[in-house]
Amino acid sequence: MSKNRLTAWLRPALTLFALAGIFSLAACGGGNGAPNNMFAPPAVTPTLAVLPATVTAYSGVPTTITITSGTAPFSAFSSDTAVLPVPSTVSTTIPLLPATVATDQTVTITIRDARGNQVDVPVTVHPSLLLPASITIIGNPVCGGSGAQLCSGQDGTATVKVAGAAGAPLAGRQIKFDVVLGDFSLIAANSATPAQTVTVMTDQNGVAAVTIRVPASAITQFGTIRATDVATGSSVIGQFTIAQFVNGSTVLTVIPTGVTTFTGPDTAHCASGGIAAFYIFGGTPPYTVQTNFPTALTLTGVPVLTSGGSFLVSPTGGCFTGATFAITDAAGRLLLNPPTVDNVLGTAAPLPGPVVLNPPVLSPGSCPASAQLGQILASGGTGTFIPAASGGTSGTLIVPPTSTGQIAVSVGATASAHGDFSIVVSSGSQQATATVHCGP
Repeated sequence: MSKNRLTAWLRPALTLFALAGIFSLAACGGGNGAPNNMFAPPAVTPTLAVLPATVTAYSGVPTTITITSGTAPFSAFSSDTAVLPVPSTVSTTIPLLPATVATDQTVTITIRDARGNQVDVPVTVHPSLLLPASITIIGNPVCGGSGAQLCSGQDGTATVKVAGAAGAPLAGRQIKFDVVLGDFSLIAANSATPAQTVTVMTDQNGVAAVTIRVPASAITQFGTIRATDVATGSSVIGQFTIAQFVNGSTVLTVIPTGVTTFTGPDTAHCASGGIAAFYIFGGTPPYTVQTNFPTALTLTGVPVLTSGGSFLVSPTGGCFTGATFAITDAAGRLLLNPPTVDNVLGTAAPLPGPVVLNPPVLSPGSCPASAQLGQILASGGTGTFIPAASGGTSGTLIVPPTSTGQIAVSVGATASAHGDFSIVVSSGSQQATATVHCGP
């Protein structure tokens, strides 16, 4: 009976141990030490995508296709390498440079990634636009006598004709005109606002035109303008001449003419202060005045409000030559031959600087008779120094003159020195004082 009792007790215990082992093995992922997460999302493979999906290109004008997603490395293939070649192995940017074609051609660019995904991009290659060799500039007839195409204060026009295959004019094309070089601005049709860049459309004859406006203040110079077809990037440059135009009955004059010279007080300094007056006549007042050396000259009395009025010029101390003025009247006319101003060094020797003594206080302690107490270094002045000692309660100090600036201080031979002594050092009109303290 005891044997049956043991068996009845042992069987449930063994069953419990067996179940615990099974659950432990299952928690370890089957016993291999690598737990499995049945809820983890599967890895996502990036889709091959490119921009743009379709391309419009022109012969000889570069463009690109951009790979925006996918698995590198990438490869590209052209259905017609004679019209549109591409490199076989590419990065995320695929360069395209179409060859010359006479008519529109459609080429397919096939792009593949490392996983075998593929995208086809259709490319339409158009013949290149035909632009003239230069931009046509039409000036103002009034300017003809100057030999230039445009004169200051006048308007002209710039035109360019855009043609396609066989020279057919292209209407409705966006043409951007830019000021490349020169003092002028551009105005589009039906606009009154001058700008440095203007975009216009070609008319039914393929002609794009803008107005060139030259300000009245423009001097004689070359002007350069560029016209660019916005769609293709093709461009052409035009150049023209600008002449300064001044009506003979309103010529501006200024007196004095030539060079006005300010002279400094000595060979080390240019002038600071002093005044020169310049009088303006003719033209249309008021007159504006500017200088090319604004920090070296102070201008007062500007703008000049009446004909015959004056403005004043004063130097600020800096040395310069060739300072000049831009003098313009109310109509924008510019004085052709403005006066100039120089500010130069003087001829006199500079005044001596202040005398500086180092150290300013000498404390040797006790000062027995005939003792050498040390040196005081003098600088500034004229370079020759005359010292003199005074003061103290007893004894004397000896300080001989020197041209080196090293002043030796010693005690007289008859008695020791006590108290505070003053050493006055003179050099020309300048002097300074040092103190020698003798005693505890």
